[in-house]
Amino acid sequence: MKIKHIFTDMDGILLDSHGALSDTNHWSIYYSELPITLVSARSPLEMSDVVEKLQLSTPQIAFNGNLTFTQNQFGLQILDKNTLNSETVFQILDYVSNEFPKVSLNWYSLAHWYTNKQDKGTFIQKALTGLEPRIKTFDGQSEIYKIMMIVFDQNELRQLQNQLNQLEIPNVAIQQSGQWYLEITSDKRTKANAVQSILNDEALDFTQIAAIGDGHNDISLLLQIGRSAFELAISKEIKQLAIKSEFILQR
Repeated sequence: MKIKHIFTDMDGILLDSHGALSDTNHWSIYYSELPITLVSARSPLEMSDVVEKLQLSTPQIAFNGNLTFTQNQFGLQILDKNTLNSETVFQILDYVSNEFPKVSLNWYSLAHWYTNKQDKGTFIQKALTGLEPRIKTFDGQSEIYKIMMIVFDQNELRQLQNQLNQLEIPNVAIQQSGQWYLEITSDKRTKANAVQSILNDEALDFTQIAAIGDGHNDISLLLQIGRSAFELAISKEIKQLAIKSEFILQR
């Protein structure tokens, strides 16, 4: 069946290790006749430059499926959103700050990136995105879509994830996104759910699209695809996790 829409992750797929869009990817997508949707853990603020460069008018997916939007010269049009409960944000930020003080702790509203301190993690994010965080404590006044923790020790990352899971906080999804990143969003949406909503609007199904992804947070989407495209560098770990879920990744 002919492919009618492409859905692609950004980091490690569309963007290089420095967060840059290569000329090859830029012009390949710019001149593509197919509609293209970015499906990312990033905030729309971190996606904006790429959406603008590629002149994408289709719906875009941020925060692991919990925000769907379009972008034009007037700003963003929100099509679907799911935020974290403010009490939940207070609870998680307080817990991580006290129990894992060395972890780089960040949280995101629609328009801003916040952190409680500058550290190695925030400097890396600044280099990748070209953005500056606002340093402040959470005051409950902003709608928060994502809490992101950057952990450079894999054992500590696993321990952090296990302890957060043991808290059994309702209505949240806790998942790894990349080697160093642990992210918390609403559990109301996944990347797959968000893609399905777009397909419903376009009267398409998963057999008519190509999906490109290589991260833990892409598995929900990849499991739904009948025909997929994957970069050659897709990690063995993601293949193994997908195979355990009774889905075989084919190149």
